[in-house]
Amino acid sequence: MGATPMSRVVETTVYRLDEFSGAARETARAWYREGGFDYNWYEAVYEDFQRICEILGLRLKTRAIRLRGGGARQEPCIWFRGFWSQGDGACLETFYS
Repeated sequence: MGATPMSRVVETTVYRLDEFSGAARETARAWYREGGFDYNWYEAVYEDFQRICEILGLRLKTRAIRLRGGGARQEPCIWFRGFWSQGDGACLETFYS
């Protein structure tokens, strides 16, 4: 049997915005405005939603997504935008029978 990996402690120092100097505060604000959340934080939401659709008997339509290598993969037709103003939200394309 192989060795079981040991857990480790990872420490992160966190600062409040009011602890920064004026210039550092502006740098932090600029970083946030320019994509502080520029990652696919919603992937788990999509996975959960797809599972709920399966349970309800919905078969999501798919669309082809081109890959850099020239191929393509299918991605479910689920979209959301916003949440900038009232009326923003989510939509999907599905088959139901």
